[in-house]
Amino acid sequence: MNNCMKKLTTLLFLSLVLLFTTYSYSYTTKKGDVSSQAINVIIDGKIFHGVKVYKISNHTKYFSVREIAKIYNASLEWKHMNSQITMHLNNGKVTIKANSKEVIFEKKLKRMQLPSLSAKNDVYIPSEIFTCQDFSKIAEADTKLEPSYLVLNVIHRQNIFSIKYFTKPENTQILIQLDKPLSYTTSILSKTITLKISKCKAQYNFINVNNGIIKDLQYDTQGKYTIIKINLEQKPQFVKTSILSKQNSISIDITHSKDIDNLSNFTRAIATEPEKPNTITTEYGQAKTNEIVSISENDEKDKDLTRIPITKFEHTNNIIDKTETTVINMVPKNIDREENSYKRKKIIVLDAGHGGQDPGAIGANGTKEKDINLKIVYELKSFFDNDDNYETILTRKDDTFIPLAERTNVAKKHGSDLFISIHCNANSNRNANGFEIYFLSENATDSEAAATANLENSVLELEDISSKKRALLENMFWSMTVTEYMNESSELSGFIAAETSVRLKIPNRGVKQANFYVLRGTQMPAVLVESAFLSNYHEEEKLKSKKFRTAIANSIYEGVVKYYAKKAKEQNTKQ
Repeated sequence: MNNCMKKLTTLLFLSLVLLFTTYSYSYTTKKGDVSSQAINVIIDGKIFHGVKVYKISNHTKYFSVREIAKIYNASLEWKHMNSQITMHLNNGKVTIKANSKEVIFEKKLKRMQLPSLSAKNDVYIPSEIFTCQDFSKIAEADTKLEPSYLVLNVIHRQNIFSIKYFTKPENTQILIQLDKPLSYTTSILSKTITLKISKCKAQYNFINVNNGIIKDLQYDTQGKYTIIKINLEQKPQFVKTSILSKQNSISIDITHSKDIDNLSNFTRAIATEPEKPNTITTEYGQAKTNEIVSISENDEKDKDLTRIPITKFEHTNNIIDKTETTVINMVPKNIDREENSYKRKKIIVLDAGHGGQDPGAIGANGTKEKDINLKIVYELKSFFDNDDNYETILTRKDDTFIPLAERTNVAKKHGSDLFISIHCNANSNRNANGFEIYFLSENATDSEAAATANLENSVLELEDISSKKRALLENMFWSMTVTEYMNESSELSGFIAAETSVRLKIPNRGVKQANFYVLRGTQMPAVLVESAFLSNYHEEEKLKSKKFRTAIANSIYEGVVKYYAKKAKEQNTKQ
């Protein structure tokens, strides 16, 4: 009798399991089969392939839990008896019940708007699970889904915003900007400086510098620490690390054991006062010194072609025709440029393209070029402001519309030495990518360069009649003056392009020529930077990253420094 009851119980249990499985499958397929579509997944600016978005029961925001686990590098624990799956990640867990709206984040129970569904030996979860704040806290990553453009963007949280470096013949300063104060230790062995920052997270990065003192630097997270390793090309005389009070930054000041050849002539020619050894001059505030290390000289060595929105103009009659500018120690207009150009600060005009009712290019996820341009300009300004050899002027400081001719008038008004216009590229082909830099020429390098110029020049349609006439007048007199600075602009473009190759990790499309109205009328070397393509999903996410914008700014700054180093060397040779 007992054996009979056991067999009956077992049979009943198996029947219930079979019934539940059948019910689970029919639950997901009663209103239609499971269909899928590939989605563009971008993780920390890098493309991750092999993920699909599924349509189940007329809902199109479902994802395979297996694919989501791969995205977040999580492990899965299946409990088939109670149709439950647990995702383990970053010492936390998320428990999902199949065919239920209930999800447990650690020990917190929440109900979703849509249920998780089981079908075809998998569990499909609604996007609201991994885009909510509870999941983000456990995953230590922010996730945004753009279903209209089939883009899933995942950005892991990190403490390092950017790493900048400023090079002079006698010393090099490295600034590590953090999101909050963190403790660290420093160790030095021959030509390697290693920082160990506690409770710090960062994505792996390698920067090939080769500026005469820094060979390269790399950093990555190891457990609860981020390790920053700086490899030098020469043994330093002193190394001082400091915490800057005004900003959450770690400063590393390296005193060279010998001058850097390609910069020494330049700095001596234009510096008004030599900098004292082992001091840090910075806009970020007074430095609290943590560690000074002296290095002895005797130490031993160690093709989707779908069109997307590119430009949108909002026509208005409220057009601002002037911009306020401020110049400190402005050079008198009667000064002889050739004679004094290496004895004073260089005045550099930084132009953030577009603004106001002119958004410029618009990325697939709605990112506006005008906003990115202004952020890059402020990053670039911080580099030049931290260098005593330069003075910067901005054509616009906020979201203001400035006519094209007025931008170059700002540069001419103040006797500027350089004009740098910052833009983002766009193309109807989403696969188009990379960095480009232009200087002015009546004839474009190729059809793509001509198209880029036409796109940037289209802002003329927003300007009033007087501004258009002024632009046309500038166009008439352009051929009389442009050849004087064409070679210098080309040379400057080459220096900047060379720097981007080692920092941006995107294709370098090189130096090109085109007829940009914003460069016409400049009586100085002038370049237009197309930093990356907003129309490219991957590069749009990069442009939204402070880390990438800092790399762009650092590349332009170092290119300018090396350009003037070469000019100063040539000047000294003539003398």
